[in-house]
Amino acid sequence: MTIKSDYPIKYPTQRTSGVWLLYIGMIIIAAAFAGGPLLVHPILLGFGYAIGFMLILVLPFVNQKLAYGKNSKFQDQLDNWAIFLNVALCTACGLVIGFSDLRVFWLSLFIAVGIHFVLFYFSQGSWMVVLAILTIGNGALGLLLVDVPFLVFALIDGGLKMGVGLKFLLQKQSALESAKHISV
Repeated sequence: MTIKSDYPIKYPTQRTSGVWLLYIGMIIIAAAFAGGPLLVHPILLGFGYAIGFMLILVLPFVNQKLAYGKNSKFQDQLDNWAIFLNVALCTACGLVIGFSDLRVFWLSLFIAVGIHFVLFYFSQGSWMVVLAILTIGNGALGLLLVDVPFLVFALIDGGLKMGVGLKFLLQKQSALESAKHISV
């Protein structure tokens, strides 16, 4: 769906990203409730992530319905780097931290995911930096406040993603328009 405007849209896929953040926030919360001694149910999280990724981000129908255009090549490149960074950081968490302390492992993954959100600033705007700071802070607090149950931090993590996702989803075209040009 292309909407004509005198000004280009700075973040044309922000509403699609909102659907993704809402969805993945719900999957994190569901996987945490089902986690038991694993804290986060890895099969529920893995399959939920894969199914959502395919339906929301790979197949074109969600983006066609919600996006106000296409990202620039620069934005697409940085999105790809962000995904690569996330895979690298999450792999490093598994290799360096290991699975002997699942609380430290999962909270470190929350931090790693928060770090990769910073690169999405260029395609989704400053709220991704806010989400990055909040998710990194939540993961760090979880590492420091060992007496607080892990589920609290998982609920906060999922809730933060859902909150920003809802904000993105409800964006109107006028709120996404650039002043006169795209700065990226």
